[in-house]
Parts: sequence; C-alpha cells; structure tokens
Amino acid sequence: MKRRGEFVFDWILDFLFPPACPVCGRYIEQRDCWCSDCLKKLVQPRRLPLDAEMNSFLDGGVWALGVYEAGLRDVLRRLKYDGRKNLLGGLHSFIGAGLARVPSLPAPAGPASGGGAGGSYAFTGMENAPVAVPVPLHPDRLKERGFNQSELLFREPFAALGVPMVPALMRVRPTAPQFGLTAAERSRNMQGAFAVAAGTDLSGRMVIIVDDIMTTGATLSECARAVRAAGAAGIMGIVAASGRK
Repeated sequence: MKRRGEFVFDWILDFLFPPACPVCGRYIEQRDCWCSDCLKKLVQPRRLPLDAEMNSFLDGGVWALGVYEAGLRDVLRRLKYDGRKNLLGGLHSFIGAGLARVPSLPAPAGPASGGGAGGSYAFTGMENAPVAVPVPLHPDRLKERGFNQSELLFREPFAALGVPMVPALMRVRPTAPQFGLTAAERSRNMQGAFAVAAGTDLSGRMVIIVDDIMTTGATLSECARAVRAAGAAGIMGIVAASGRK
C-alpha cells in the first residue's frame, strides 16, 4: 500500500508530466501502459514457423503474442534491462489478451474439462494438467538482475487461466548474450545449457515453456530438449514477442 507521500509525489508527477501512451502519445490514466487502441494493435498472437528439429521437440508449436517492434520492444527492454517493474501492469494486460486468443489454452474461469477452441489441454487438478515453465537465468545473471523477466511476465496471466508456474528448469552453465550472434552461433551457445531441476516430475505433463522474446528459437529448443528428456507428454512455447515471420 502506498504512503501519503507517495500519492502526493504521483499526483505532482502526473500534473507536470501527464502519463501518455508510449506508442501514440495519447493521454492514459495509468502511467507506463498503452492506450486501449494501441493495446489492441500490439496484441497479434500467431503461431510461428519452425524447422523440423524444433517441431520434433515443440510438438505443440510456438506462439508469439506480439511483434517485437515499436512500443512493445521498448517496453520489454525497459523491464528487462532497466528493472522497470512498474511496466508489468500494462504488460500483463497485453499478455492476458494474447493468451485468450491462443487456441490450445483454457479460458479464464473455464469449466473443469476441455480447453479453448481446438485445444486439448487438461485443467489444473488433473495429473496431466498443463504447467508453465519459464526459461531460467543463470544464478549469476539472476543475482545481478534481481528477477527473471519471463517469470514476471507470465506468472499472473497464467494464474488467471488456472495454469501454475513451475520453475522446473535450471541453467547449468553460463552462456554468452545471444544478441549479435548468427543462428548457428546461437544454437551452439545454448547446447547443453539447461536441465530439469532435481525433484521435479514432468512425466506425462503438458509443459508450456515461456520466454520474453524469440529470435531463432535456439533457447526454446534447448529448454524443450531437457523437458522432453524428463518425460513431458507434450511441449509448446509461448513468447511475449518475436520478429520472426
């Protein structure tokens, strides 16, 4: 709960610098969100094309909820690199709206059986109910950043669907930043980087691996490889954004 001084500071800030949509500049009531029109434009869920090897691990496909450009790219970067957790309100609205349009997922407060249109996922409470698994950071990177952006982005929206977030994966070795690497270099960089955490049972489960951004898919592929080896019944990936067509 905010203290009185914080409310006064927010009022002065809004008076001097009225909150504006980061895409179109229109006035908005909540700072660091998007206006309703821009939010609708940013929500562009689509199933991404995968090569044969990725399809063999990610048999449920990979969905991107938006295109990695313009306002979405800037907000994701500010969360990830500047620690702007105040952006999560708008990002959760964006992700929730995107998840609602992924056919394989249950609808919020849905019935106890069945899934979304065309889906076949079981619901929480059944042995093979889906679980969301965030792409993990190496412990050193997690300590430096203070949070896992993939977990922060997806935990609350998935909770609204009755899908628990389970930190089932761990990064067993540090990797170089993927930015600037070729597709082949990204793949080599990620090989053997992930393992299922001790004591985690994924046998027969439907696993949804989540990440903030997908470029070549090397990270998701290696995560899926580890999850598949742990006995998962099916695996899909969902990312907040991707520039992949």
